[in-house]
Amino acid sequence: VGSEMCIRDSILPDGCTDFIFTLGEVATVAEEESLLMQPYRSYFVGPMNRYSTLVTYAESIHVFGIRFLPCGIFRFMQLPLEELGNQRVSTQDIAGGTFNDSLTERLCEQTYIQDQIKLVEALLIQGLCANDKTEKQIAYAVHCIDMHKGKLPIRSLIEDICLCQRHFERKFKRQTGYSPKEYSRIIKFKHAVDLLRASSCDNLLSIVVEAGYYDVAHLGKEIKNLSGSTPGSFLS
Repeated sequence: VGSEMCIRDSILPDGCTDFIFTLGEVATVAEEESLLMQPYRSYFVGPMNRYSTLVTYAESIHVFGIRFLPCGIFRFMQLPLEELGNQRVSTQDIAGGTFNDSLTERLCEQTYIQDQIKLVEALLIQGLCANDKTEKQIAYAVHCIDMHKGKLPIRSLIEDICLCQRHFERKFKRQTGYSPKEYSRIIKFKHAVDLLRASSCDNLLSIVVEAGYYDVAHLGKEIKNLSGSTPGSFLS
């Protein structure tokens, strides 16, 4: 960005968690009810079940991010994901872990983005070799929900993985930060957005059927609640 201007970016829920490293003089980053990001710091973004709007006033922005799919973060560090929903917190407030301000310093020492990626990949591979804290039943449940685009009935999923409902929901929320129903809703929404973005016409009925919503009004309500926008805004 050549001169200071307002940049508005809508961040949609997708089931993932992130670490963000600010590698330069990140100017004012303002978001209602959110942490102000400072330069040369690291932050953890918890699992989101609603959209947020990031508004930036800056001449330039330089950040580096690591995104973890559901269950992925537990291969590297234990975090109370069920308590960090819709939160953006400084890694200084998180005990232990590799992804902190010291890693930010190491990333800043690298001249090229390729070297920054190599540094992070080496740390990730080391963590994968050292730990396997993922609950395989929960990872399988996440995979099933993803494969069925959020339309798989939770009851049939519980029967398939042979866990009682209480234990399943507790483990699922610990590993992902979501209840199974919440996660299914987000994946269903994500699939609907993908369908809208791939469509060049405003025929919403076929998208309603394929995405598994009751009717156009139901689709519109979910898109509005989870993205802050209308279905039409995503049409290509």
